[in-house]
Amino acid sequence: MGLMSGTSLDGLDIGVSVFQRSEKQGVWSGILESFTSIPFPDSWRNRLCEMPAASAENWFVTSMEWTQWCADQIHSTGWVSEVDLVVFHGQTVFHRPNEGWTGQLGSGAHLHAALNGVPVVCDLRSLDVAYNGQGAPLVPIVEDHLYGAYEGCLNLGGIANFSCIDEESGSRVAWDIGPCNLLLNHLAARVGQVFDEDGHLAAKGHILPALFERFLTLDFHAMVPPKSLGREWIEDEVLPLLDFETDASVEDLMATAVAYITSIIRLAAEGKRTLVTGGGAYNVALIDALKSNNKTLRGLPLDVVIPQEIQVEGKEAHAFAFLGLLRVLGEPNALPSVTGARQASSGGALWGTPRFLRR
Repeated sequence: MGLMSGTSLDGLDIGVSVFQRSEKQGVWSGILESFTSIPFPDSWRNRLCEMPAASAENWFVTSMEWTQWCADQIHSTGWVSEVDLVVFHGQTVFHRPNEGWTGQLGSGAHLHAALNGVPVVCDLRSLDVAYNGQGAPLVPIVEDHLYGAYEGCLNLGGIANFSCIDEESGSRVAWDIGPCNLLLNHLAARVGQVFDEDGHLAAKGHILPALFERFLTLDFHAMVPPKSLGREWIEDEVLPLLDFETDASVEDLMATAVAYITSIIRLAAEGKRTLVTGGGAYNVALIDALKSNNKTLRGLPLDVVIPQEIQVEGKEAHAFAFLGLLRVLGEPNALPSVTGARQASSGGALWGTPRFLRR
Protein backbone atom coordinates (compact mmCIF):
# COMPACT_ATOMS: atom_id res chain seq x y z
CA MET A 1 0.00 0.00 0.00
CA GLY A 2 1.36 3.40 -0.98
CA LEU A 3 0.33 6.58 0.83
CA MET A 4 0.94 9.98 -0.72
CA SER A 5 -0.03 13.49 0.34
CA GLY A 6 1.49 16.25 -1.75
CA THR A 7 2.35 19.89 -1.34
CA SER A 8 -1.07 20.95 -2.67
CA LEU A 9 -2.61 19.74 0.63
CA ASP A 10 -5.64 18.38 -1.22
CA GLY A 11 -5.80 15.00 0.48
CA LEU A 12 -4.39 11.56 1.21
CA ASP A 13 -3.91 9.19 -1.72
CA ILE A 14 -4.11 5.48 -0.88
CA GLY A 15 -3.24 2.83 -3.46
CA VAL A 16 -2.83 -0.94 -3.31
CA SER A 17 -0.35 -2.31 -5.81
CA VAL A 18 0.96 -5.72 -6.81
CA PHE A 19 4.52 -5.99 -8.16
CA GLN A 20 6.19 -8.91 -9.88
CA ARG A 21 9.73 -9.49 -11.10
CA SER A 22 10.45 -11.98 -13.86
CA GLU A 23 12.91 -14.66 -12.81
CA LYS A 24 14.88 -14.73 -16.07
CA GLN A 25 15.21 -11.06 -17.05
CA GLY A 26 14.76 -9.54 -13.60
CA VAL A 27 12.29 -7.05 -15.10
CA TRP A 28 9.66 -5.51 -12.85
CA SER A 29 5.98 -5.02 -13.66
CA GLY A 30 3.29 -3.53 -11.49
CA ILE A 31 -0.46 -3.09 -11.32
CA LEU A 32 -2.30 -0.47 -9.28
CA GLU A 33 -5.25 -2.60 -8.19
CA SER A 34 -7.17 -0.20 -5.92
CA PHE A 35 -7.03 3.53 -5.34
CA THR A 36 -8.85 6.22 -3.43
CA SER A 37 -8.13 9.82 -2.54
CA ILE A 38 -9.51 11.15 0.73
CA PRO A 39 -9.77 14.97 0.92
CA PHE A 40 -8.27 16.71 3.91
CA PRO A 41 -10.87 18.32 6.16
CA ASP A 42 -10.38 22.08 6.42
CA SER A 43 -9.21 21.60 10.01
CA TRP A 44 -6.31 19.41 8.88
CA ARG A 45 -5.49 21.51 5.83
CA ASN A 46 -5.24 24.60 8.01
CA ARG A 47 -3.23 22.80 10.67
CA LEU A 48 -0.74 21.45 8.13
CA CYS A 49 -0.36 24.92 6.60
CA GLU A 50 0.70 26.22 10.02
CA MET A 51 3.42 23.62 10.55
CA PRO A 52 6.38 25.66 9.21
CA ALA A 53 5.99 27.96 12.22
CA ALA A 54 5.27 25.20 14.76
CA SER A 55 7.28 24.58 17.91
CA ALA A 56 9.20 21.32 18.27
CA GLU A 57 6.58 20.07 20.74
CA ASN A 58 3.75 20.97 18.36
CA TRP A 59 5.57 19.15 15.52
CA PHE A 60 5.70 15.87 17.46
CA VAL A 61 2.13 16.11 18.73
CA THR A 62 0.81 16.95 15.25
CA SER A 63 2.89 14.20 13.67
CA MET A 64 1.39 11.61 16.01
CA GLU A 65 -2.18 12.86 15.61
CA TRP A 66 -1.95 13.25 11.83
CA THR A 67 -0.52 9.74 11.55
CA GLN A 68 -3.50 8.43 13.52
CA TRP A 69 -5.83 10.27 11.12
CA CYS A 70 -4.04 8.57 8.20
CA ALA A 71 -4.37 5.19 9.95
CA ASP A 72 -8.11 5.78 10.38
CA GLN A 73 -8.45 6.46 6.64
CA ILE A 74 -6.54 3.27 5.83
CA HIS A 75 -8.82 1.23 8.09
CA SER A 76 -11.86 2.81 6.43
CA THR A 77 -10.84 1.35 3.05
CA GLY A 78 -10.94 -2.22 4.35
CA TRP A 79 -7.78 -2.97 2.34
CA VAL A 80 -5.19 -3.24 5.08
CA SER A 81 -5.66 -7.00 5.56
CA GLU A 82 -4.62 -7.53 1.94
CA VAL A 83 -1.21 -5.86 2.10
CA ASP A 84 2.27 -7.01 3.13
CA LEU A 85 3.75 -3.52 3.41
CA VAL A 86 2.57 0.08 3.84
CA VAL A 87 4.76 2.86 2.46
CA PHE A 88 4.17 6.21 4.15
CA HIS A 89 5.51 9.27 2.35
CA GLY A 90 4.49 11.71 5.06
CA GLN A 91 3.62 15.37 4.51
CA THR A 92 6.53 17.50 3.35
CA VAL A 93 6.74 20.63 5.49
CA PHE A 94 10.37 21.58 4.85
CA HIS A 95 12.63 20.66 1.96
CA ARG A 96 16.10 22.19 2.20
CA PRO A 97 18.53 19.72 0.67
CA ASN A 98 21.12 22.42 0.00
CA GLU A 99 21.28 22.87 3.76
CA GLY A 100 21.44 19.09 4.25
CA TRP A 101 17.95 18.31 5.54
CA THR A 102 14.33 17.65 4.65
CA GLY A 103 11.28 17.30 6.87
CA GLN A 104 8.24 15.09 6.30
CA LEU A 105 5.57 15.08 8.99
CA GLY A 106 4.43 11.60 10.00
CA SER A 107 5.50 8.77 12.30
CA GLY A 108 6.18 5.34 10.85
CA ALA A 109 6.29 3.88 14.37
CA HIS A 110 2.82 5.15 15.23
CA LEU A 111 1.42 3.99 11.89
CA HIS A 112 2.95 0.53 12.36
CA ALA A 113 1.29 0.30 15.78
CA ALA A 114 -2.05 1.74 14.61
CA LEU A 115 -2.19 -0.87 11.81
CA ASN A 116 -1.67 -3.67 14.34
CA GLY A 117 1.84 -4.51 13.25
CA VAL A 118 1.63 -4.23 9.46
CA PRO A 119 5.19 -3.34 8.36
CA VAL A 120 5.72 0.32 7.42
CA VAL A 121 8.43 2.13 5.47
CA CYS A 122 8.68 5.89 6.01
CA ASP A 123 11.17 8.78 5.73
CA LEU A 124 12.24 7.91 2.20
CA ARG A 125 14.12 11.13 1.37
CA SER A 126 16.54 11.67 4.26
CA LEU A 127 19.26 9.17 3.32
CA ASP A 128 19.66 10.57 -0.18
CA VAL A 129 19.91 14.08 1.31
CA ALA A 130 22.53 12.80 3.78
CA TYR A 131 24.54 11.63 0.76
CA ASN A 132 24.43 15.24 -0.53
CA GLY A 133 21.53 14.55 -2.88
CA GLN A 134 18.36 16.54 -3.41
CA GLY A 135 16.18 13.80 -1.93
CA ALA A 136 13.86 14.46 -4.88
CA PRO A 137 12.44 13.56 -7.20
CA LEU A 138 12.36 9.89 -6.17
CA VAL A 139 9.71 8.65 -8.60
CA PRO A 140 12.10 8.54 -11.63
CA ILE A 141 13.65 5.25 -10.50
CA VAL A 142 10.11 3.83 -10.61
CA GLU A 143 9.64 5.31 -14.07
CA ASP A 144 12.86 3.60 -15.10
CA HIS A 145 11.50 0.22 -13.97
CA LEU A 146 7.79 0.52 -14.82
CA TYR A 147 7.23 3.33 -17.37
CA GLY A 148 10.14 2.96 -19.78
CA ALA A 149 7.84 2.89 -22.82
CA TYR A 150 7.52 6.71 -22.64
CA GLU A 151 10.19 9.20 -23.68
CA GLY A 152 9.30 11.41 -20.73
CA CYS A 153 7.19 11.34 -17.57
CA LEU A 154 5.60 14.51 -16.20
CA ASN A 155 3.87 14.88 -12.86
CA LEU A 156 1.59 17.88 -12.45
CA GLY A 157 1.18 18.10 -8.70
CA GLY A 158 1.78 21.04 -6.41
CA ILE A 159 5.17 21.17 -8.09
CA ALA A 160 5.79 20.02 -11.67
CA ASN A 161 8.59 17.51 -12.19
CA PHE A 162 9.89 15.70 -15.25
CA SER A 163 12.09 12.70 -16.04
CA CYS A 164 13.60 11.27 -19.22
CA ILE A 165 16.64 9.35 -20.46
CA ASP A 166 19.66 11.57 -21.09
CA GLU A 167 20.82 10.90 -24.65
CA GLU A 168 24.51 11.35 -23.87
CA SER A 169 24.83 9.27 -20.70
CA GLY A 170 21.97 6.84 -21.25
CA SER A 171 20.94 7.40 -17.61
CA ARG A 172 17.62 8.70 -16.39
CA VAL A 173 17.64 12.32 -15.33
CA ALA A 174 14.88 14.24 -13.60
CA TRP A 175 14.27 17.48 -11.80
CA ASP A 176 11.62 19.73 -10.37
CA ILE A 177 10.66 22.19 -13.09
CA GLY A 178 8.71 24.76 -11.11
CA PRO A 179 5.31 25.42 -9.54
CA CYS A 180 2.09 23.92 -10.79
CA ASN A 181 -1.01 23.43 -8.65
CA LEU A 182 0.43 25.33 -5.68
CA LEU A 183 0.44 28.49 -7.77
CA LEU A 184 -2.84 27.80 -9.58
CA ASN A 185 -4.69 26.90 -6.37
CA HIS A 186 -3.37 30.03 -4.67
CA LEU A 187 -4.96 32.13 -7.41
CA ALA A 188 -8.20 30.13 -7.37
CA ALA A 189 -8.50 30.80 -3.64
CA ARG A 190 -8.71 34.54 -4.39
CA VAL A 191 -12.18 33.95 -5.82
CA GLY A 192 -13.21 31.37 -3.23
CA GLN A 193 -12.38 28.26 -5.25
CA VAL A 194 -10.20 25.35 -4.13
CA PHE A 195 -8.87 24.93 -7.67
CA ASP A 196 -9.57 26.16 -11.20
CA GLU A 197 -11.86 23.39 -12.40
CA ASP A 198 -11.04 22.44 -16.02
CA GLY A 199 -9.00 25.64 -16.29
CA HIS A 200 -12.11 27.80 -16.76
CA LEU A 201 -10.60 30.87 -15.08
CA ALA A 202 -7.41 30.66 -17.14
CA ALA A 203 -9.41 30.26 -20.35
CA LYS A 204 -11.13 33.61 -19.72
CA GLY A 205 -7.92 35.55 -19.11
CA HIS A 206 -5.09 37.09 -21.11
CA ILE A 207 -1.35 36.74 -20.58
CA LEU A 208 0.29 39.65 -18.76
CA PRO A 209 3.65 40.06 -20.58
CA ALA A 210 5.63 41.68 -17.77
CA LEU A 211 4.58 39.10 -15.17
CA PHE A 212 5.20 36.29 -17.64
CA GLU A 213 8.80 37.47 -18.12
CA ARG A 214 9.35 37.89 -14.37
CA PHE A 215 8.27 34.30 -13.81
CA LEU A 216 10.52 32.94 -16.55
CA THR A 217 13.61 34.81 -15.34
CA LEU A 218 13.55 33.44 -11.79
CA ASP A 219 17.05 32.22 -10.92
CA PHE A 220 15.93 28.63 -10.32
CA HIS A 221 15.04 28.14 -13.99
CA ALA A 222 18.63 28.92 -15.06
CA MET A 223 20.08 26.34 -12.65
CA VAL A 224 21.37 23.06 -14.08
CA PRO A 225 19.81 19.84 -12.69
CA PRO A 226 19.83 18.07 -10.32
CA LYS A 227 17.56 20.51 -8.55
CA SER A 228 14.42 20.28 -6.45
CA LEU A 229 11.88 22.60 -4.87
CA GLY A 230 9.87 22.94 -1.71
CA ARG A 231 6.73 24.88 -0.90
CA GLU A 232 8.84 27.60 0.72
CA TRP A 233 10.53 28.52 -2.59
CA ILE A 234 7.16 29.18 -4.21
CA GLU A 235 6.02 31.25 -1.24
CA ASP A 236 9.27 33.25 -1.12
CA GLU A 237 10.09 33.65 -4.83
CA VAL A 238 6.99 33.10 -6.99
CA LEU A 239 3.98 34.45 -5.11
CA PRO A 240 5.55 37.87 -4.36
CA LEU A 241 5.76 38.50 -8.12
CA LEU A 242 1.96 38.65 -8.21
CA ASP A 243 2.10 41.83 -6.14
CA PHE A 244 3.47 43.74 -9.14
CA GLU A 245 0.07 43.33 -10.85
CA THR A 246 -2.16 45.12 -8.38
CA ASP A 247 -4.97 45.85 -10.85
CA ALA A 248 -4.95 42.52 -12.71
CA SER A 249 -7.96 40.22 -12.67
CA VAL A 250 -7.67 36.70 -11.32
CA GLU A 251 -8.47 35.45 -14.83
CA ASP A 252 -5.47 37.29 -16.30
CA LEU A 253 -3.19 36.18 -13.47
CA MET A 254 -4.34 32.59 -13.98
CA ALA A 255 -3.80 32.74 -17.75
CA THR A 256 -0.30 34.09 -17.15
CA ALA A 257 0.45 31.41 -14.58
CA VAL A 258 -0.65 28.70 -17.01
CA ALA A 259 1.53 30.20 -19.76
CA TYR A 260 4.48 30.27 -17.36
CA ILE A 261 4.00 26.70 -16.10
CA THR A 262 3.51 25.25 -19.55
CA SER A 263 6.46 27.18 -20.99
CA ILE A 264 8.97 25.87 -18.44
CA ILE A 265 7.59 22.36 -18.94
CA ARG A 266 7.82 22.60 -22.73
CA LEU A 267 11.40 23.86 -22.49
CA ALA A 268 12.26 20.87 -20.32
CA ALA A 269 10.41 18.18 -22.28
CA GLU A 270 11.50 19.29 -25.77
CA GLY A 271 8.51 17.77 -27.56
CA LYS A 272 8.95 14.26 -26.18
CA ARG A 273 6.15 11.69 -26.04
CA THR A 274 5.29 12.28 -22.41
CA LEU A 275 3.12 10.45 -19.89
CA VAL A 276 1.26 13.11 -17.90
CA THR A 277 -0.20 12.36 -14.47
CA GLY A 278 -1.20 14.25 -11.33
CA GLY A 279 -4.10 16.59 -10.65
CA GLY A 280 -2.95 19.07 -13.29
CA ALA A 281 -3.74 16.50 -15.99
CA TYR A 282 -7.42 17.45 -15.50
CA ASN A 283 -6.76 21.14 -16.15
CA VAL A 284 -7.92 21.54 -19.75
CA ALA A 285 -6.30 24.95 -20.17
CA LEU A 286 -2.96 23.58 -18.95
CA ILE A 287 -3.02 20.49 -21.17
CA ASP A 288 -4.14 22.48 -24.21
CA ALA A 289 -1.26 24.91 -23.68
CA LEU A 290 1.24 22.06 -23.43
CA LYS A 291 0.12 20.88 -26.88
CA SER A 292 -0.44 24.32 -28.41
CA ASN A 293 1.37 25.93 -31.35
CA ASN A 294 0.86 29.36 -29.73
CA LYS A 295 4.05 31.33 -30.46
CA THR A 296 3.80 33.23 -27.17
CA LEU A 297 4.60 30.06 -25.26
CA ARG A 298 8.21 28.92 -24.98
CA GLY A 299 9.51 25.52 -26.04
CA LEU A 300 8.15 22.82 -28.32
CA PRO A 301 4.59 21.46 -28.09
CA LEU A 302 4.39 18.19 -26.15
CA ASP A 303 3.15 14.84 -27.42
CA VAL A 304 0.89 14.35 -24.39
CA VAL A 305 -0.28 10.91 -23.25
CA ILE A 306 -2.85 10.88 -20.44
CA PRO A 307 -3.46 7.37 -19.02
CA GLN A 308 -6.53 5.90 -17.34
CA GLU A 309 -7.93 7.86 -14.41
CA ILE A 310 -6.57 5.45 -11.78
CA GLN A 311 -3.04 6.13 -13.05
CA VAL A 312 -3.56 9.88 -13.43
CA GLU A 313 -4.51 10.15 -9.78
CA GLY A 314 -2.70 7.17 -8.28
CA LYS A 315 0.69 7.01 -10.00
CA GLU A 316 2.58 8.60 -7.11
CA ALA A 317 0.99 6.33 -4.49
CA HIS A 318 1.80 3.39 -6.79
CA ALA A 319 5.36 4.68 -7.17
CA PHE A 320 5.98 5.10 -3.46
CA ALA A 321 4.68 1.59 -2.84
CA PHE A 322 7.38 0.38 -5.23
CA LEU A 323 10.05 2.54 -3.57
CA GLY A 324 9.18 0.93 -0.24
CA LEU A 325 9.40 -2.53 -1.79
CA LEU A 326 12.89 -1.74 -3.08
CA ARG A 327 13.83 -0.55 0.42
CA VAL A 328 12.85 -3.79 2.14
CA LEU A 329 14.69 -5.76 -0.56
CA GLY A 330 17.79 -3.66 0.11
CA GLU A 331 17.92 -2.38 -3.47
CA PRO A 332 18.56 1.24 -4.52
CA ASN A 333 15.47 3.44 -4.49
CA ALA A 334 17.11 6.78 -5.38
CA LEU A 335 19.09 7.52 -8.55
CA PRO A 336 22.26 9.63 -8.16
CA SER A 337 21.86 10.72 -11.79
CA VAL A 338 18.58 12.30 -10.70
CA THR A 339 19.25 13.57 -7.19
CA GLY A 340 22.96 14.38 -7.44
CA ALA A 341 23.81 12.23 -4.42
CA ARG A 342 27.36 10.94 -4.21
CA GLN A 343 26.12 7.34 -4.29
CA ALA A 344 23.00 5.26 -4.76
CA SER A 345 21.09 4.37 -1.61
CA SER A 346 18.16 2.37 -0.31
CA GLY A 347 16.44 4.95 1.84
CA GLY A 348 13.63 4.69 4.34
CA ALA A 349 13.02 3.62 7.92
CA LEU A 350 11.44 0.16 8.24
CA TRP A 351 9.13 -0.76 11.09
CA GLY A 352 8.40 -4.51 11.20
CA THR A 353 9.28 -7.28 8.76
CA PRO A 354 7.11 -8.04 5.71
CA ARG A 355 5.83 -11.59 5.37
CA PHE A 356 7.54 -12.15 2.04
CA LEU A 357 10.92 -11.68 3.78
CA ARG A 358 10.08 -14.37 6.33
CA ARG A 359 9.43 -17.11 3.80
